[in-house]
Amino acid sequence: MTSPTITLDHLIQTRLAEIAEDAWRDHRVMPVKSGDGRVLELGTGAVPELWTCMADHGYGVCNEPLLMGHQASTLTGMYADDEPVPDPQIPPVEIELLDPSRGCFMPDVLFHFSDVVREYRKAQG
Repeated sequence: MTSPTITLDHLIQTRLAEIAEDAWRDHRVMPVKSGDGRVLELGTGAVPELWTCMADHGYGVCNEPLLMGHQASTLTGMYADDEPVPDPQIPPVEIELLDPSRGCFMPDVLFHFSDVVREYRKAQG
């Protein structure tokens, strides 16, 4: 009798699917399919859209791009360890994401693009 083989890739894909389902159920945010996202530019930086907010914050479906902490830091010109958006207008979404640099799933925060833009403009003076 042989036992079924489960690959590491399968485990990672399964966990990513679970995270996406949890994010939709709990926060009404969804991952953007590879190649379907917009390129978000701010100043001289640009990052790909990986998540979108579909929640209703009181004015209809948001449909705003969400940025991971390191993406927000990139666009605001901050160090990755600093909090890129200290006072967000729209509550950020706490989520667990795959961190390729560490090779594991880590907690992260998704910020609305409008909050990142506001923080960038505040830093520019």
